[in-house]
Amino acid sequence: MPHGDLLAPDEIAGVMFDWDGVLLDSLGAAFNVYNKIFSKVGAEWLTRDEYLRFQSPNWYEFYERVGLPKALWKEVDEEWLRLYREERPSLHLDALSCLDSLRGANLKMALVSNGSKSRVEGELSKFGLDWYFEVAVFGEKKEELKPSPAMLERALAMMGVEARRAAYLGDSPADIRAAKNAGVSAVAIARGPIQKERLEVEDPDQIFGGLEEAAEFLVGLVPRSGKKPV
Repeated sequence: MPHGDLLAPDEIAGVMFDWDGVLLDSLGAAFNVYNKIFSKVGAEWLTRDEYLRFQSPNWYEFYERVGLPKALWKEVDEEWLRLYREERPSLHLDALSCLDSLRGANLKMALVSNGSKSRVEGELSKFGLDWYFEVAVFGEKKEELKPSPAMLERALAMMGVEARRAAYLGDSPADIRAAKNAGVSAVAIARGPIQKERLEVEDPDQIFGGLEEAAEFLVGLVPRSGKKPV
């Protein structure tokens, strides 16, 4: 589906979120885990800047970018899930205020993550965020991982929201491409200069340094009637 026009005032009905890096401050944890694994399998370590440049919610895309041989992908997948359980990432400090603002504006909200259902649902439960989202879609099929629009399109259908009236908040190029492929407004969350640099290349509809700015923008697009969007 071609990318629609940027949301105009009084048009927004639903907001979809990526999880890792947008709401959950997990990039540092993932960076630590990958370097532990790369050391074990004999792959080259990454600096933090390299990781930020190569990182993708589609981990197979990430493996290709860092030159990891395909013969190691399955082993790395399994080891990543095991080692990540030892990490304790926290929510970004602006996550709850953003969710509260959008919930207060009666916007429909969905979570769309390439992360596994078991892992992300456990984290949502841990932080007590389950009730914020009417819909949650996870990366259970390789062919549907972002930048494919498939998961976003499924979330839109489940929410009953038209693509032209929705926005997706992501922090990676794959997130922005998925939003454009799904015909929703692409809102980039760039927490730092490296992320801003690589996200600007994707030409998102809006780019913000954090979730509070994004929430203020989105709430400003809520129908003035105050009625819940349909």
